Amino acid sequence: MKKDTGKTKYILLGLMAKQPQTGYSIKKSIENEFRHFWQESFGQIYPTLKLLVYEGFADCADTETSENRRRTITYTITEKGRLELKRWLSEAPDIEKLRYEILLKVSFGTAAEPEIIDEHLNAFIERNENALAEIEGFLTIFNDLEIPRKAILGSELTALCGKYLYTAMRDWAVEAKERIINHKELENETKNS
Repeated sequence: MKKDTGKTKYILLGLMAKQPQTGYSIKKSIENEFRHFWQESFGQIYPTLKLLVYEGFADCADTETSENRRRTITYTITEKGRLELKRWLSEAPDIEKLRYEILLKVSFGTAAEPEIIDEHLNAFIERNENALAEIEGFLTIFNDLEIPRKAILGSELTALCGKYLYTAMRDWAVEAKERIINHKELENETKNS
């Protein structure tokens, strides 16, 4: 059995702590709620589910769905799993690692035509604006839900973090474009003097 699954096991335990899950429902939850800051593949999810059962952190039940008579395996967190999740939650998080290829390209941008970097920045601004619109939609949904706030507080707070991050990255790209334009104008004035 594979021993180290990184953070995958804690993501799965956290999702199971909310409600019983299938491998598919876990993948969909990650894609819907966490995709802006975390990814997991089926190749990570299914082996980790087996490991969690093996280690006693989860139980599984094989059931048949009525509509298409397919077999589904549902995973449920155990008390031992809840204790492990609680233990992990009490640890300090790893230091975040920022990896944006756009920053590398801007850093080395003087080796390219300014228009190329401008195109990259335009696309980056658009991606961040699209992500912001999506997150604003999530925040609106959270506000309209008629369930106890505690049940969605964690999801609401991660969406709020995304709102601030994507706003900052969009604003940075807008200012970067302005500085590039100002630099070109100064360069042109110097040449013409």
